[in-house]
Amino acid sequence: MKPLPLRSRVLLPGLFQALFLIPFLALAGGCATSPDDSRSSISLAGDFSTPIQIRIDNFVRRQPPAVYVSPRGRLDHRPRALFVPLRAVQQIRNAVTFSDLLSRQVWQVWLSLNAFEALEYAPAAGPFERARSLALARQRGAELLVGGYINHYMDGGSGGESSLSLSLEVYDVKTGVLLWSLAQGGLMEARQVHDFYLFSIKERNPADPSGLIARSLAWDMGRVVLAWVDPAAAARKNDPSMLDSVFGRKAF
Repeated sequence: MKPLPLRSRVLLPGLFQALFLIPFLALAGGCATSPDDSRSSISLAGDFSTPIQIRIDNFVRRQPPAVYVSPRGRLDHRPRALFVPLRAVQQIRNAVTFSDLLSRQVWQVWLSLNAFEALEYAPAAGPFERARSLALARQRGAELLVGGYINHYMDGGSGGESSLSLSLEVYDVKTGVLLWSLAQGGLMEARQVHDFYLFSIKERNPADPSGLIARSLAWDMGRVVLAWVDPAAAARKNDPSMLDSVFGRKAF
């Protein structure tokens, strides 16, 4: 008898459907709020004559942000802030354009967190330089200045290994005092296959892995600042799914 195929869009009747699909549905459970949404993506392919092939999105391996400087108390309102492009530390071709493109992704994530009354992006300010950026922020009437550095960048494309590390700084514009100094790095490994007895799990990388790393780091560090402004909003997060437990992922 020809083997019955098992695919993500084919439902097996009765007991076989329940026994086979329940574990995979449990693995796929959970909804990520971070830009790294790999916990919510899964597909199945295979049949009873060959191991089941499970494909999942690769994820960003990272630790919680390192906080070097932070305010003693919390802020009692959402401030107005100016975000300037980050400065690339390592030698990169077309560094100014590269900095602008990557910084926009970080800015957009911080904007989505709703930690500020207004968060203006100033591409014309050029890569971050403290004195010049503070002067511009005062001209724009901002309370805070957000800038920082791209310390390391490696883009391995959809098939290789990509890594990125960022340092973000937040200054009080009126006094020039450094309020926040945050640093974090992330890694997306080359695609891997995890072989088990009855099935195998194959990872797939996004088209722009370095961009996903940047957005994920921005999300983590942005939530640290959000907790300063609105602790209740920052405390809302989803519990890690079973996939997170199996592969050692962390939800922030």
